[in-house]
Amino acid sequence: MRHPASPSTTRLWAAALLLAAATAAAAADPGRGATVYQRVCSACHGEKGDGRSLASHALRTAPRDFTTEEARLALSREYMIAIVRDGRPHTPMVGRTERLAQDEIEAAVDFIRAAFMPPEPGTPLAKGRSLYRSSCAGCHGDRGQGGVPRGGGRPVPAVSAVRAGPGLTPERMAQALRRHEHVPGLPVPGLPLEAGESDAVARYIQAAFIEVVADRGGSR
Repeated sequence: MRHPASPSTTRLWAAALLLAAATAAAAADPGRGATVYQRVCSACHGEKGDGRSLASHALRTAPRDFTTEEARLALSREYMIAIVRDGRPHTPMVGRTERLAQDEIEAAVDFIRAAFMPPEPGTPLAKGRSLYRSSCAGCHGDRGQGGVPRGGGRPVPAVSAVRAGPGLTPERMAQALRRHEHVPGLPVPGLPLEAGESDAVARYIQAAFIEVVADRGGSR
């Protein structure tokens, strides 16, 4: 005969289920890390992750510039999570465990790595980044923020998978880039790119340009 579970065992199972649900929710919300970054990190590290912030001039140690090749080589995901959690002695970087839960720390680190740090050379993301900078950034901005194109003209909306919703998939963006088609969320005609190039650009856009919407009423 099966004995009923003890209260302590039931509590452990309930805690495990809650943790699993929270982890799944964080994974399903790609904008969460961006929101945490803007709320907790951008005051020092800057809106673009390059360390250029108003606070940087008042700090005795310059904030890390995440956009450099040096940062890509020096900062593993595990190391970054530990620094955000525990801080760095003798620097202005303090631990954030009193303000952030572990899943929030990991979401912020993943956002930094996707949005600011250069992809590993030779990867599809690196190819997409290079193509985006040469073919798309003139209108959509270096961070996908949109704005007025070079030479003037109508403002170009931001490129944002989060803002556009789940319908704007990498596949639909790649199709538009190849065929000059118009799809919702991608309001300008595509570029005549080859299949491998358009796929690389679309996946780079999805990985790197995560728009902050939760804390700013839908706009940056």
